[in-house]
Amino acid sequence: MECLGVVGIVLFSESRQAAPDSSSAHLARKSPFGREALAAPRYDGAVQKALENYVRKHHLLRAGERVGVAVSGGADSVALLRALVELAPTLGIVPFVLHLNHRLRGAESDADELFVRQLASQLKLEAVIEGGDVSALAAQLHLSLEAAGRRARYAFFQRAASALRLNSVATAHTRDDQAETVLLRLLRGTGTSGLAGVHRSFDLYHDAPSSQATSPVRVVRPLLGISRQQVEEYLRSLGQSFQQDTSNQSPEFLRNRVRATLLPALEKDYNPQLRQALCETAEIAAAENAFFEQLVASLLDPEVDSGLDCGDGIELRVIQNQPLAMQRRLLRHLCKVSGLALDFAHLEELREFVLASRATRLSLPSGFAAEIRKAAGVARLRLLPPEV
Repeated sequence: MECLGVVGIVLFSESRQAAPDSSSAHLARKSPFGREALAAPRYDGAVQKALENYVRKHHLLRAGERVGVAVSGGADSVALLRALVELAPTLGIVPFVLHLNHRLRGAESDADELFVRQLASQLKLEAVIEGGDVSALAAQLHLSLEAAGRRARYAFFQRAASALRLNSVATAHTRDDQAETVLLRLLRGTGTSGLAGVHRSFDLYHDAPSSQATSPVRVVRPLLGISRQQVEEYLRSLGQSFQQDTSNQSPEFLRNRVRATLLPALEKDYNPQLRQALCETAEIAAAENAFFEQLVASLLDPEVDSGLDCGDGIELRVIQNQPLAMQRRLLRHLCKVSGLALDFAHLEELREFVLASRATRLSLPSGFAAEIRKAAGVARLRLLPPEV
């Protein structure tokens, strides 16, 4: 991974545990719930049952699967880990702990890593723990810290999946995260695919195409049906501590401002059930988006849909004969599998270029170009990659 210096892989065997005194002392730090962590379980049955029902309803995890749980040390991921450990015998899964130290918050980041190490040890779980300089990665690739962090995490998930022979990786996105994501995308402007918000599950290697793995590994979000309040109630019922990320309070980040100011204000003044409404919108949009994606795939040649080789391109009539919505989806799909992301204005420019059906070229962002060629009386659209 670019600029990421790997600290290493830490494996906690079934028999290895951290010293009880030092572990329990650390687990109690930064927690609002005291020093009862991992002692005398008093489970919040409702939350755990809701998570189990959600997993079964959407077929997120299957019996016999090896599941890596991404644990940052925060409340959501710690709750997910504890719940999946308790449900492991019922679901028939084998959980593992995954942690990537982004090294963005100095001593806080190191404290999070130590917390996760000790929690994994206390729960007698194997763990893969790495660290990398996400800030340097962002600078090298000209990405935001958020985008660089995401890139680093998914590359880490790939390595961990390979090392532990995982079937899936579970991340701790909650119902509140879903509502915030949909609202953020509305503010920035989005289509149906954006309104779908946080996906319930997707293929890890499709999202991170640099992988050479052949077996599919899915990323799943078992907490999408659970609210942040329920998460905290669940942890309180366990006496389970967790780490606090102070950057989540910083108004520098738009998501934090949406969470702390905009969303509560909209709920107070306009719709007390706004979070639920946003999550329901995401459910509707996700189902409709999946339907349209199937239609798009059925219209495209297999070699184009694979994203490996655009070959001779797409016949213009295939695009021109579709309704407006499908024209846009077909073109966006062709761009996506070619590694090109277009905003609405550029997509419309490309669509008008296709409808005009002239044998010429159109320059596109990032050095790409669209070309229409006619052969044997058939006009086809091709996307040309940037010239090296």
